[in-house]
Amino acid sequence: MSGQPRRNEDRFYRYPKHRMVAIVDDEQQVDTAITTLEQAGVDASSVHVLSGPAGARLLDRSGKRHGLRARLLRFVQGGAFETDALRQHEKALNDGQHVIYVPARGDNTRRAIAQILRAAGGHHLLYFGTWSIAEL
Repeated sequence: MSGQPRRNEDRFYRYPKHRMVAIVDDEQQVDTAITTLEQAGVDASSVHVLSGPAGARLLDRSGKRHGLRARLLRFVQGGAFETDALRQHEKALNDGQHVIYVPARGDNTRRAIAQILRAAGGHHLLYFGTWSIAEL
């Protein structure tokens, strides 16, 4: 496949619609996941990876680092399951772990990606649909 995953890309991370999200513990697990995803036909350049404390700053759970719109979005997300997910992802990142975001549309694709991420050591898997979040 073409490209490399986007690692700690300097932007605001909003709601990851139509993405499977997992926490992975170390760089080797990230590499294993990316390699296996590519073998399954996923374009690595569509995958986002946040890593460590720098990733936590980019995730910006409060939205403060990214202006008024980001703060408003995080406020709206405050009453939803998203807050728990953001908190969990921020903690993992601050503990030196990684959060990987993989595009996934359709039930079969979601199941295949979830299986790949789990096999690579991924945990706390979530799928972010249009109006829902599913734990896998």
